[in-house]
Amino acid sequence: MAMKKITTYLMIVFTITIISCEKERNQAAIIIRDCTGTYLRIDSKDYQVCNTGETENFAAEESVIATFKRINECKDPNYSPAACDMLHLNEGWIEIQKIKKE
Repeated sequence: MAMKKITTYLMIVFTITIISCEKERNQAAIIIRDCTGTYLRIDSKDYQVCNTGETENFAAEESVIATFKRINECKDPNYSPAACDMLHLNEGWIEIQKIKKE
């Protein structure tokens, strides 16, 4: 009986955790581009996109729904650093997993 309660409790916690994570990752965003790179703007905060190839089919300022994960550094071999003297404050790197028009 106790094992059944523990299993049920763990399943509830697991389900809530999965649902919470999905809500954080699937975000309405706006594509932002400048000479420093490509960003997703979410709640007035910009997140720099590492795998910019995922955003090539979207125009600047276009609204999208994106699934992404935060990463510590960009290791994409196709990423090339910006060549301008502009500073674009951002919340860190992200890697897009899925993206579609809003």
